Amino acid sequence: MTAILRIGLILISIMSFFIIVRKIRKSKIRIEDGLFWVVFAIILIVFAVFPGIIYFISDLVGAKSPANIVYLIIIGMLLVKLFFMSIQMSLLENKVVNLAQEMALKEKEDGERIK
Repeated sequence: MTAILRIGLILISIMSFFIIVRKIRKSKIRIEDGLFWVVFAIILIVFAVFPGIIYFISDLVGAKSPANIVYLIIIGMLLVKLFFMSIQMSLLENKVVNLAQEMALKEKEDGERIK
């Protein structure tokens, strides 16, 4: 892993860590969601500070470049986050549909009472 990649990982991770903590403090992001991003930033910092971990994983997997493993891990973590967000979005969409149906039934009942 080159020094530029390591420095980039550290800088971006530290910046994103502080941005997420600030968003959590201002209640613009839920703690559960912010926790994922904080852990994500910490993992990137660990990879940058201890590149031996990436070299070990790279040798274990048989990748030609340790940078490719870093990108693979980042993409994998983001795909997992996307999957869980899709599940959460589906649940919320179902709740919206149920609430809209309940409101329509209530309005119909209220309209029949007035007549």
